[in-house]
Amino acid sequence: MVSIVTVIGPAPKGVDLSADRIKTDNAVVISFSCLAMIAVAIRFYMKLKGAKTEFKKLALDDWLVAAALAPLVALLAIALLAGHYGMGKHIWVMTVENMIKMKKILFAYLFIYIFELFIVKLSLLMFYRRIFGTSGNYWVCIILALGWAFGSMIALLTCPAPVSYFWNELTNPGGGNYRYNFYNYYVGNAASNVITDFLILLVPLPVIWKLKMRVAQKFMVSGVLLLGIFVCAISIVRLHYIMFLKDDLDITWTMGNVYVWSTLEPCVAIICACLPALQPVIQSAMKLEYIIHIRSRLRPSKRARQILRLEKHFSNISNGSSHRLRPVTPSMDRPGSVEPAAEIETQCVPVKSASPRISPKEKKNLEEYLGPMYIMVQHDVEWSETHIVH
Repeated sequence: MVSIVTVIGPAPKGVDLSADRIKTDNAVVISFSCLAMIAVAIRFYMKLKGAKTEFKKLALDDWLVAAALAPLVALLAIALLAGHYGMGKHIWVMTVENMIKMKKILFAYLFIYIFELFIVKLSLLMFYRRIFGTSGNYWVCIILALGWAFGSMIALLTCPAPVSYFWNELTNPGGGNYRYNFYNYYVGNAASNVITDFLILLVPLPVIWKLKMRVAQKFMVSGVLLLGIFVCAISIVRLHYIMFLKDDLDITWTMGNVYVWSTLEPCVAIICACLPALQPVIQSAMKLEYIIHIRSRLRPSKRARQILRLEKHFSNISNGSSHRLRPVTPSMDRPGSVEPAAEIETQCVPVKSASPRISPKEKKNLEEYLGPMYIMVQHDVEWSETHIVH
C-alpha cells in the first residue's frame, strides 16, 4: 500500500501521529442513534397503547419518523466504517487506498444524510398539518424542504465530472474536474439546512398564540416545539467544522468531527420530533417530581395531610376515572381536525369540598399536586326539583 505521505508530503512538526479519536467518536454516534431508536419505539408504544384496533392511532407523521430509522442506521454504519478506514486519525498515517475508500464512503454518506434529514423534516411538517392544519407558511416550508433535498442531491451528483473523479482525484488528478468548487457546495448545503430547520420551527407558533389558552400554557407548548432549536445548534456546529476543511490539509482528522455532528443531527431531530408524542411520559415524570418536592418541603401539618389525602384519593380513583373524549362535530376532510376514531385520554380528579366552590387553598394544593402540564376545569352545577301535588 502507498502511504499518503508520498502525495502530500511529511507531517508538520508537533503533530502527534499516534492520536486516535475513533473509539470516542464511535461511542458518541452509537449512543445517540440508540436514543433515537428508543424515542421512536416509545412513540409507537404510546400511540398503540389502548388502541382497539391495530395501528388505529398511527398517522403519516408516525410512519415517516419510523421510516427515518432506516437511513439513520445506514449513516451509523457508514460512520463506523469510515472510522475503520482511518477517519478520526491524522492524514499522514493513512494510505492512498484507504483514502480512496473513505472518499467513496463520504459520497454515499452525503446522499443518505440529505435523504434522512428530508424525511425527518417532512415528518415534522406532517405533524404540524395534523395538529394545526395548513397555512401559507406550511406550504412554503414544504417547498423549501423539497427544494433543499432534491437541489442538494442534484448538485452533489453533477459537481464532479465524472462522478468517479471525487474519489480518484488523489491518484489521477488529470482524470476529471469539478464543475464548481465542492467546498462551496458543502458550506452552502449546510447553511441552507440551518435556515430551513429554523423556518420549520416557526411554522406552528402563530397558530399556538392565537389559541384561547393561558399565556403560561402557550409558552409551555411553544417551548416543547422549539426544543428543535437543538437541531439547529448541532447544524451550526457541523457548519463550523466544515469551515475548517477549506485550508486544512489534515482532512481525516477534521472530517472525524464532521461525521460525528452529521450523525448526531438526524438523531436529535428524530428525538425532538417524538417529544410531543411522549407527553404522557413527561407528565408522569413531572407529577412524580412534584409529589416528591411537596413531601420534602412540607412539614406534617394540616396542609401536608390534605395533599397526601388528595394523593391517596387520586390513586384510588385514577383507574376508574379514565374517560375518552370525542369531538362533537369532527371533520374528516379538514386537515388539523380530529378524526372520529381519534380519542383523547383524560383523567378526572374530583375534589370534594364542603363549600359550594373549591376554596383557594384547596385549589392551590390541587395545582401543586397535578403539576404545570395539567388543566383544571371547575363546573358549577345547579340542581332544582319540582314536585307535582295531585
